[in-house]
Amino acid sequence: MIPTYRPYMAQQEIEAVTKVFDSRWLGMGRFTVEFENQIAKLLGVKHVLAVSSGTAALHLALDAFGLSENDEVITPSLTFAAAVQAIRMTRAKPVFCEVSPDTLNIDIGDLEKRITKNTKVILPVHYAGAACQIDKIIELAQKNRIKVIEDGAHAFGSKYKGKMIGTWGDVTCFSFDPIKNITCGGGGALATNDDTIAEIVRHKRYLGINNHSWDRLESDNNWFYEVQTEGFRYHMNDINAAIGLTQLTRFDEFKKRKQKIVSTYNSAFGDITALSLLERDHQETFPFGYFVRVLNGHRDNFISYLKKNNISTRVQFIPNHLHPAFADYHRPLPVTEKLYKEIITLPLYYEMSDDVLEKIISTVRSFFNELDIPDKGGHS
Repeated sequence: MIPTYRPYMAQQEIEAVTKVFDSRWLGMGRFTVEFENQIAKLLGVKHVLAVSSGTAALHLALDAFGLSENDEVITPSLTFAAAVQAIRMTRAKPVFCEVSPDTLNIDIGDLEKRITKNTKVILPVHYAGAACQIDKIIELAQKNRIKVIEDGAHAFGSKYKGKMIGTWGDVTCFSFDPIKNITCGGGGALATNDDTIAEIVRHKRYLGINNHSWDRLESDNNWFYEVQTEGFRYHMNDINAAIGLTQLTRFDEFKKRKQKIVSTYNSAFGDITALSLLERDHQETFPFGYFVRVLNGHRDNFISYLKKNNISTRVQFIPNHLHPAFADYHRPLPVTEKLYKEIITLPLYYEMSDDVLEKIISTVRSFFNELDIPDKGGHS
């Protein structure tokens, strides 16, 4: 079965983890600090704080702004449940909004309609790695004195108007789980230029303790610490950081290969009338996945056809306003609900060979040829 995603791990990752084992320091230490420094350098941002997951990053970011049960956070329903769970962990209320059919990113017009006096945060998602119109979102937020926390789980390494994702909003949250653009095996990070937020997160990710064990290592009283605030056990360990550091050395290689696959897909599928391809700036996007819309009610049959031909797919995501856990926040979102019935993720990963790529393309085209749907040039 051809996978939808596949992390690339090689001897270098094994050697990096072995160095951590040999050091006997497995927790948050010098590898974690170096990983943070390397990401900060890549993004061009003042502070990067490595944490245990993308969800932890979102929770810490929201918590740092002191949200309470009367506050509202606007976010697309078409995203992973992690974002909504993070909002609920602060006791704030998620307010779901629509996305654009062309990009699957947040609909600015609908976003503006959702703003109330209780809105404290806008949480946009850079869907599939393609940046949303973050400049317009920030302009809208500043006009209404609202904070912007970007969900960049899909978009590590992407840019918007020449500027890295991670440098636009008040905080940007990344994920480094096994299927992301780079992986740590598990982990995440927050990026911010806000000194105050960075300091809050730095303490809260480690149980509210003022300095963690690595910082205290050379101190005369290395046993002494103070718990200065409420906090969580969300820090990254050196094993994950060592993997991430190795992955960063292949950043350009990963990005170029995935961009090439996306370009090949687009050229192959552009004339299929029953497929709608997403709009994105291909030069600025580090693509997380290859997402298309299958029109005219053919999506589920398409999934079955590909599976019979040993090609796996995913539907990302089930809109959050349709989940039982978030029923209290349900509102009609007709665009999102229509898109949910059309979207599908095709395989995209660094190691994909040209032969596998050609098999996927030929199988996709075969499905639509069997339906006898004319292409955009008018040919069956």
